[in-house]
Amino acid sequence: DPTRTSDRTVFQMLVNESHITKALTFKEKLESKGKHLDLLSYGSLIEYFGNHGQIGSAILALKECNKLHGSPPGEKNLKQLRIKCRQQGLEEAVNLEKLIGKDPLDWLREGESKLKREYSKKGRSNLHVAANKLLHI
Repeated sequence: DPTRTSDRTVFQMLVNESHITKALTFKEKLESKGKHLDLLSYGSLIEYFGNHGQIGSAILALKECNKLHGSPPGEKNLKQLRIKCRQQGLEEAVNLEKLIGKDPLDWLREGESKLKREYSKKGRSNLHVAANKLLHI
């Protein structure tokens, strides 16, 4: 009798080889037997949909995963979905923050935009003036 691990291996192989219709058929077959995909399998499915720009399918799979497991898959699997939603301005429309939480890289993106000015040539141009004034006190 197949175990959860073997089910995941088969499912992820189908997803990785872009046989998404076969993977979804396999998922339905598992559900008809009373089994469900684990969190890692849902992660690979959501990642596939995100990589191929299928935001609607990714959101549906994400909602199903949250309903079954109570939490979204890892950030690695959600990265492309976040990027595609941000590029198309759909973050509020699909309520992405409520589904998967805040983007852990928001602070980095915000900080980079502020720091770029400080470390540019124009931003550093008057630093030596302040340093020289301190030396002449």
